[in-house]
Amino acid sequence: MVGSATLHTAMAEIVVGSMVLATICAIGCLASRILTPSEINSESLFITMDRASLAGSSLALLFLPVAIMTGNLAAEGHAESALLYNKFVYSGLALGFWSAFVIGRYRMGPGLWDVRQLAILQAATAVSAFLMTSMASSIGGKLVRGESLFDILPFWLPSDSAAILPLWASSSLLLLGLISTFFVFRLTLPRIQEID
Repeated sequence: MVGSATLHTAMAEIVVGSMVLATICAIGCLASRILTPSEINSESLFITMDRASLAGSSLALLFLPVAIMTGNLAAEGHAESALLYNKFVYSGLALGFWSAFVIGRYRMGPGLWDVRQLAILQAATAVSAFLMTSMASSIGGKLVRGESLFDILPFWLPSDSAAILPLWASSSLLLLGLISTFFVFRLTLPRIQEID
């Protein structure tokens, strides 16, 4: 039988690889619309990058919950660790940013890259999602191996401590998030149309 740490590593590699592809292609789509058309900056390249960013982010979004669950199983010895709590926070933020990226692109269509403000927002969402994923991965490295890729940076974000909310506060925030999500989808669904 495959161990939980091995399964988590496989899932994390799928997620990170897909997210790197999606982020690079999202930045490429933004650059394609800012720069003047040329032999290098062609419409067919833009279409390919747009589709690749959507496919990569969708694949990552599909496997991210699996990576989170297998990571929880792999970190059984660190159940009370502040690093593990912070890893869940960053994983949740990554899940939210990638969901926003996919939903925005799906609901507005490829024409969103033609509107400068939307294109910048979409690329910034991809970069933010990638940074959140990188932080979660870095904390995972700290938990398992005692080191991370971010150790080469001259600073480290304070992830060795965590503020743990009481159950009533966590439940209230979860309920508020679900209500907000419902109202956003309910009130904006008829207004958002695909941009040609």
